[in-house]
Amino acid sequence: MAPVLQCMGLTKTYGRKIALNQVFLNLERGRIIGLLGPNGSGKTTLIKIMNGLLKPTAGEVLINGQRPGIDTKLRRFGPRTRYPGDASRSSGFGRNSAV
Repeated sequence: MAPVLQCMGLTKTYGRKIALNQVFLNLERGRIIGLLGPNGSGKTTLIKIMNGLLKPTAGEVLINGQRPGIDTKLRRFGPRTRYPGDASRSSGFGRNSAV
């Protein structure tokens, strides 16, 4: 089975500061992992790149074989969901609905 997340040679620099340097990572579906490291080690930078909020300086991130973007988010939530995380807009259950 193909990894759900792949980082291949991922590098991110801010000027002369190297936040990520040649990161290679494969995560299989169904795994629970922790991302540990001291302050300034690149944890948040890695997550932002995986979410498509930052672009890597070099290398590539793939989620289900695709670069992070709207397609990787829609695949997870389905084509009818326009607002992930806001049930009042994306399903039949609104804020005043009783379950």
